[in-house]
Amino acid sequence: MMNKEDQAYKKLFERNYGVFTPEEQERLRNANILIIGSGGIGGVIAITLARSGVEHFTIYEFDSYQHSNINRQICCFSETIGKNKGVVTRNSILNINPAAEVELIERELLAEEIPSVIRDHKWDVIMPAADKWPLSISLLDTCVDYGVPAVMSYPAGALGRVCTFMPGGPYASECLVMPYRATYDQLKEFMDNPENRSILHYYKKTGGWTQEWFEGFCEGKLPHPQIAPIVWITGALAAMEIIKIVTKRWKPVAAPKYWHITPEGGRIARFGLGRRLLSRTIRREWGKKIIPALVKRPRLVRIFTRLIS
Repeated sequence: MMNKEDQAYKKLFERNYGVFTPEEQERLRNANILIIGSGGIGGVIAITLARSGVEHFTIYEFDSYQHSNINRQICCFSETIGKNKGVVTRNSILNINPAAEVELIERELLAEEIPSVIRDHKWDVIMPAADKWPLSISLLDTCVDYGVPAVMSYPAGALGRVCTFMPGGPYASECLVMPYRATYDQLKEFMDNPENRSILHYYKKTGGWTQEWFEGFCEGKLPHPQIAPIVWITGALAAMEIIKIVTKRWKPVAAPKYWHITPEGGRIARFGLGRRLLSRTIRREWGKKIIPALVKRPRLVRIFTRLIS
């Protein structure tokens, strides 16, 4: 006979049992999920998992909602402007399921903390959704090293990518053409370089970016443009990947495969071998000169962007 807590849980998530077995739903209930950042992507994932029956969350979040967040962040409303995103997300989870446990850490995760945070806890899945992209890549790579599944959700304008990084699989840095297994500082230096940013011409075509915004991004003055449909679709797909891993019901879309989402449709694509070879090349001193040299030759840039898009 079920106790009152189990009865209440089953009442909330009754329709899930039309898809999941009791054992699979219990895996969701007991899963321990770490989310770094609860704004656009992190917020969608947290709310989707809470509505799926997950009861154990740890969230790192230092930032507060601003008016610029209202176009896409699921818990951002006029009355939450100025409030800590993690506090609002935690309250939203508890409004969905009062029995959920949400540990909120109201500060940034520091790069030097990544190994200990992964090593010293038993996480079922880690979801890096930090504003600092080098931090997320460093976290994804370290998860591969420590054998913890991690999920990437990457909306950039009208382009979205979702990929699971599993133990023993490729690294995020090599799939995304960044210096192979580089440190946080090395990743930041690489990503902050306007010449390295300007090679991403497919952001304009596939991602639908305006020329003005792309130029501002390359100069480090503007972030990725984002629209709610792509953010929410990629966030929901990332939540589904987490659900796959936890329930063991379906096979994750794991690197080098990934979800490729645009307004024209969605498909499962593959990060090519050329990306992974180039990632290793630009880690070397002589290889660091390749992209700046390409930027000066538009025809070569077009060839290069076909390789990495």
